[in-house]
Amino acid sequence: MSKSVFHAALGAAALLASMGTTSAFAHATLETQTAKADSYFKAVMRIPHGCEGKATNDVIIELPDGFYSAKPMAHHGFEMSVETGAYHKPLTLHGREKTEGVRKVTWSGGVVEDWAYDEFIVFGRIGNVEAGETLYFKTTQLCGDDASVVWGEIPVEGEKRPAKPAPSLKIVANADAHGHGHNHGDKKAEHKEHGKMVMAGDIHIESAWTRATPPNAKAGGAFLKLTNKGHHADRLIGASSSVSKVVEVHEMAMVNDVMKMQELTDGLAIESGATVELKPGGYHLMLIGIHNPIAKGDMVKITLEFEKAGKVDVMFPAAELGAPGMDHSNH
Repeated sequence: MSKSVFHAALGAAALLASMGTTSAFAHATLETQTAKADSYFKAVMRIPHGCEGKATNDVIIELPDGFYSAKPMAHHGFEMSVETGAYHKPLTLHGREKTEGVRKVTWSGGVVEDWAYDEFIVFGRIGNVEAGETLYFKTTQLCGDDASVVWGEIPVEGEKRPAKPAPSLKIVANADAHGHGHNHGDKKAEHKEHGKMVMAGDIHIESAWTRATPPNAKAGGAFLKLTNKGHHADRLIGASSSVSKVVEVHEMAMVNDVMKMQELTDGLAIESGATVELKPGGYHLMLIGIHNPIAKGDMVKITLEFEKAGKVDVMFPAAELGAPGMDHSNH
């Protein structure tokens, strides 16, 4: 094969490949397009191009009914703002009725070139919808002062597919759900989603777990991972739980060549962009004055308090006595 023929064939193959990529990502779409009913969901909106050659400067996502307690993720280079409003139907979460929350998120003032690809993220809770239903996340791209593209058309059965369809999320059955709103009064770990990621402001909280305790134990440990996705440092300044008299933030440290445990009276700093893991032998939460023994499979609710992000309830599933860790591969 001559060089010219080879190069022509190679160019044709590259063109076909690029056409395939363009068609696959021609529209704004959700990275994951199915979600379980009554579960937490991270909506990752994919923005594949701008407005007919112009760079995208603003991205607006309107959140559908059925998507609750939304917490958007900050995006480098963009200013983020939200609009709140009433939910079409209230939802009870962690014993509290949610009647209103974030309904629209805007990332503005940035630049995503027409040839570039980017993602914008909102974390929230799926509720008051049944398997088989579809949620639509209307998404708008603004490009300068005179160009835009709106991905907001809802498909109609039997009609031609819309030219600019709204990104869709198909709801599927959730075998792990035992009722709406998850009543955490049940002590046993009946819901596999406990231990999943929770968000408090810019702080992502995941891999939470605790241990079973001996019958006469008066203290226990709790562990988790904290990631600061924001642009400013935050601090874990306290915690509390109904299972013990107090909860303190502790660390294991060498003092005069002796490993000692001590309270962090000023709290635990989480710098911007950093991940801090609370684990056995290091930073951890200490439950002091446990009222009753913790058994394997129990769910322990601990309220964490952050200096900037505020308070958030987190469920800690209990591993067996003396466990070095907990398997979160299904969480």
